[in-house]
Amino acid sequence: MHILVVNDDGPPNDSCSPYILPFVQALRRDKHIVTVVIPSTPQSWISKAHLVGKSLTSVRHHPNPLAEDEGVEWTVVNGTPASCTQLGLYHLTSHLPPVDLVVSGPNWGRNVTTLYNLASGTVGGALEGAQCGKRAIAISFASKDKEPKDIIEAACRVSARLVSRLMEVWAAGVELYAVNVPMISGVDTRKAEYTTSLPCYWTQNSLFQEAIKETPERAGTREFVWRPQLKDVERGVSRAYNGTDGSAMVEGHISVTPMIATFRSVDGLTGSVFR
Repeated sequence: MHILVVNDDGPPNDSCSPYILPFVQALRRDKHIVTVVIPSTPQSWISKAHLVGKSLTSVRHHPNPLAEDEGVEWTVVNGTPASCTQLGLYHLTSHLPPVDLVVSGPNWGRNVTTLYNLASGTVGGALEGAQCGKRAIAISFASKDKEPKDIIEAACRVSARLVSRLMEVWAAGVELYAVNVPMISGVDTRKAEYTTSLPCYWTQNSLFQEAIKETPERAGTREFVWRPQLKDVERGVSRAYNGTDGSAMVEGHISVTPMIATFRSVDGLTGSVFR
């Protein structure tokens, strides 16, 4: 199987993209053809955006040419995860067998609840794959801490196994799966279960905080800095009901959320809005 791997955390590094290199190695051990096309810098919270009007540059860059993932083509792009998916499908793999599956991730941190799924660049990379007619899986590893090597390798093993399993049993009507893997001891023995995405809303907190308030000298000007207050998400996950991705995380299970790559219209509303 030829797998196109994209992400939103950028090239491998210990500080914010520690999972992609061992994951690619796990896919290679399972005998998959793997092509990696990733942003040159982190692109979190960007969903499936494209940078309209910006010309993109791709550069071949293997992070570890002596590692066991030899033979994998690594390319970095000065664009978004969705743009990496586009380039990977239509421009950078024409000399290879057709791509069978787009895998986005593994994300550095969980992507549970509708808030994260709508905002995530990792999910966005998979959404783009689905909208290009490919099966797609977004994978998130639910930790931003520095994890022991054995837990990372176990998470990569079980994720690679899950990729193969989902391709075998892909359900009719599913365009992509959003997967969250708990970073706990024995993760490769944990149950993987189908879930829904826990509904969650910004109600009491904001993604921004005011840094400089309006003053007479700066009339009409205020400055806000990116400083997400995630209490709404944390509160929602702590109260998650069974069958949701939030509940699976609390229970230490792997959540597998089947999705379609669209905003669905609401049924039952017909006729004129006004005359």
